[in-house]
Amino acid sequence: MFLLDKVKKSKLSVLSATVGAVLLLSACEKEAAPTQAAALPIDVYTVSTADVPVVSRLTGRANSTRRAEVRPQVSGVIQKRLFTEGANIEEGTQLYQIDPAIYQAQYDSAKASLSSAKANLHAAKLRADRYRALLSRNAVSRQDYDDANATYLQAAATVEQAEAAVQTAEINLAYTKVYAPISGRISRSNVTEGALVSAQQAEPLTTIQQLDPMYVDLGQSVEAHLQMRDAMEHGQFKMVDGKATVDIYYSNGEKYPYQGTLEFSEVSVDETTGMVNLRAIVPNPKQVLLPGMFLRGDINEGVIPNAVIVDQNAVTREAAGVSYVMVVDSDNKVQRRNVKIGTNYDKYFVVIDGLKPGEKVATSNLQKLRSGTLVSIVDLPDTAEAAEGSPAQDNAQQGQ
Repeated sequence: MFLLDKVKKSKLSVLSATVGAVLLLSACEKEAAPTQAAALPIDVYTVSTADVPVVSRLTGRANSTRRAEVRPQVSGVIQKRLFTEGANIEEGTQLYQIDPAIYQAQYDSAKASLSSAKANLHAAKLRADRYRALLSRNAVSRQDYDDANATYLQAAATVEQAEAAVQTAEINLAYTKVYAPISGRISRSNVTEGALVSAQQAEPLTTIQQLDPMYVDLGQSVEAHLQMRDAMEHGQFKMVDGKATVDIYYSNGEKYPYQGTLEFSEVSVDETTGMVNLRAIVPNPKQVLLPGMFLRGDINEGVIPNAVIVDQNAVTREAAGVSYVMVVDSDNKVQRRNVKIGTNYDKYFVVIDGLKPGEKVATSNLQKLRSGTLVSIVDLPDTAEAAEGSPAQDNAQQGQ
């Protein structure tokens, strides 16, 4: 009996110890709970507004503003080449001399024919005048007078034909001297002295191109072009001084020192590339830009006034193309919000839809954040620089 009581007391002690341990463990868990729910420290950015430059970054090639392929107007043998290849030529400078002998002879013959026609005209005029006087006295028949007057009119027409022949011969003689039709840089000569050339032949004698200023033809996708036109029509951005300027870059990324202006956009789409051609005109006083050179052009299309901008570090992009930010609410909890992103601007994104100025978004610890996570703001960067800073146009790109 005594042994049975002792066993019961032992079991009671074990049970009490177990209950005590459970209660102690529960108390410890309750004390640890606030530590597990501690606020996650984050940096935030306050959404602001700024006048954002709209820049299209395009590629294209340089072309001369004027180009003339010099061809002979008459056939003959080249006697002289009168220019230095690669030199700058003024309009009206003689380039070639074609043998003029045959054309000089044709000119002289035409002048002789004109003199003969004028002599016949003089005789026909005297006869017609004489018959007119005799007709008034009925000394000749009306038919004789009409014949004399017709001969006179024929002689007058022959003189006009002879004058035209002289003029043609004179023009052909002048064409034996080949002149520069425009000013510009002349290329190599395709013929030498002694070469036989033909009037209006397919191969040019040489080519002259005007290199200052230069055209830069840039290709823009149809989608981007339509987006730009739509934005302009709806007043989403305005032009700077009524026109778009163009910054030119070489293929190695170096910036060209002179800024151009956008002249026009093509009225049709290139069927082979699906692109719309935009033409810029660029000063080229040192003739560094050459026809056919590959270039990049950043078209400063205008400014989006009071655009909503957000730090790029705050935006997370998913594979499906969805972009979102973690917005800090009044309870210091973050909530996921999908946003529509537009143009890149310096280190910011332009937000088309989804955010308002003054809202705070997380910029750090994004991989740890979930909707409803309690956070504590470690640093609140000053956004005045974003709103008032100068436009960083070199880093801006066309909206995606």
